[in-house]
Amino acid sequence: MIVVRDVFQAKYGKGDELVQLFKEAHAMWPSGRNARAMTDLSGPFFTVVIEAEFDSFSAWEATAQLIFGDARFPALFERMTPLVESGRREFYNLVE
Repeated sequence: MIVVRDVFQAKYGKGDELVQLFKEAHAMWPSGRNARAMTDLSGPFFTVVIEAEFDSFSAWEATAQLIFGDARFPALFERMTPLVESGRREFYNLVE
């Protein structure tokens, strides 16, 4: 099992808008198990983290292909880019 974490540094004051956009996306597309959004309590202001669990890296790849290949994705991405300063994706093995 893996955890996929997308960490975004929102532009100053744009964290809430970014969270709302991710909520819209979550309603449109499948995600892994235990999907959640988190915002900073410390560290850099306006950090937004999206996280979900997948059975494997290939399961995540299949989900990503569905999302990125959807005709609605470019419009959502266009709305997201003015809100984001930077971002990264992290993959972790879930150790239980």
